[in-house]
Amino acid sequence: MFPYINPEKIFYFLHREFFSFYMNVYWNKNEKYTICSFSPFLIFKSKKDNIEIEQEGKIYKFKSNPLREFQKIFDNFKINSNVFFSPGGIGFLSYDLAWQIEKLPEKSIDDLFLPDIFVCFYNSILVFDNVNKKAFLVSIGNSGQFKEIKNFIKSTIEKTSKLKIEISEFKIKKLTSNMSYSKYISSIEKIRDYIKEGDVYQINFSHRFEIKGIFEPYNLFLRLQKTNPAPYSAYFNFRDFFLVSNSPELFLKKQGKRIITKPMKGTRKAEKNSVLNRKIKEELLRSEKDRAELIMIVDLERNDFGKICEYGTVKVEKLIELEKYKTVYQTTSTIEGKLKNGINFEAIIKAIFPGGSITGAPKKRAMEIIEELEPTKRNFYTGSFGFFGFNENLQLNILIRTLLIKNNKIYYPVGGGIVWDSIPEKEYEETIVKARNLFLTIGIDENEIRNIII
Repeated sequence: MFPYINPEKIFYFLHREFFSFYMNVYWNKNEKYTICSFSPFLIFKSKKDNIEIEQEGKIYKFKSNPLREFQKIFDNFKINSNVFFSPGGIGFLSYDLAWQIEKLPEKSIDDLFLPDIFVCFYNSILVFDNVNKKAFLVSIGNSGQFKEIKNFIKSTIEKTSKLKIEISEFKIKKLTSNMSYSKYISSIEKIRDYIKEGDVYQINFSHRFEIKGIFEPYNLFLRLQKTNPAPYSAYFNFRDFFLVSNSPELFLKKQGKRIITKPMKGTRKAEKNSVLNRKIKEELLRSEKDRAELIMIVDLERNDFGKICEYGTVKVEKLIELEKYKTVYQTTSTIEGKLKNGINFEAIIKAIFPGGSITGAPKKRAMEIIEELEPTKRNFYTGSFGFFGFNENLQLNILIRTLLIKNNKIYYPVGGGIVWDSIPEKEYEETIVKARNLFLTIGIDENEIRNIII
């Protein structure tokens, strides 16, 4: 244990280290943590069936089933621990990992070339208990990384007391989208045709903003944390690119045999006027469209849980719950179940990934239509980021409100659920509401967005 210090200040001295990460863990109502580390002992990457493992300075490349090879790491490093968190893997599962689970068409363009799985494994991790104001180092054995982090803490504590983080300005050169306004509207009409024909009940459809400029990734993360803190936010320096997630949505939490998902649907812009906000909340809770969307996804997620949970244990703990964030209101549901014996990470991912809230229902047909209508591969977007503990606990978010910084560009996809009652122009407006926090953070005015994009 060591003195509690603002984790943002500690991480300021780490964020430039390759494969350093900072992640908020909202474990329970009164359990809010931040975890961070650097210097992984093993890095696992896959793209389709191409596997790359980096360990002790050596790189091993081969072809195999990516989820099976990923699971082998946990089989080799399994530990017994009752605490919520243990060392293990931190990283992301790309939405495109779904092509290793389902047989799906290949129509959209892969222009970002990110791995399907990119997870780094750490044997020592800093844990900050943000409720009880405690900090400690969790480690497996007396590893070299353990000593390295202890030395880092000793040399950093005094520096943090004098540190004032200056958040630099961002230089924006160009804003574009991978889809024109007219193409977005016509795609929504096409989705409504599919719904009318009975192919699907709903589709989560997205487009991707691209912002060219000069950005300091950690400064951008800190500013987003300040303007609209989210419970499942994260920052990761992947060496060749950065992920900055401001996600409010929990995909999966597993502790022991208990597993939870919290799909999110329905978004409204929060205002400063309390009377107006009350009306906005009432309208969201009364919205038949948003309620129908959420209930359809609840049914989908219950079905997915039924594949891996004991019979009779899958329950909807909360059907419709209003959640308030700094800039928006959302409605969520909570679904829980008890896993069958022998269910490991590989089995969980195959049964549930990707989350139904960001595909549509039924899931496979929804993903086929997404692949047809979205021009570029989603890559990281609507995949999941989080931790996979060697004690078999996990927490994964849904990678929404998440941006990729690569080659002096920010990639920021936004989407929403489309049903028969959807009005295309209003659906587009909802994507602007969701993107609003990022745009304001980097100094882009909402009217300017409409002028540039439309």
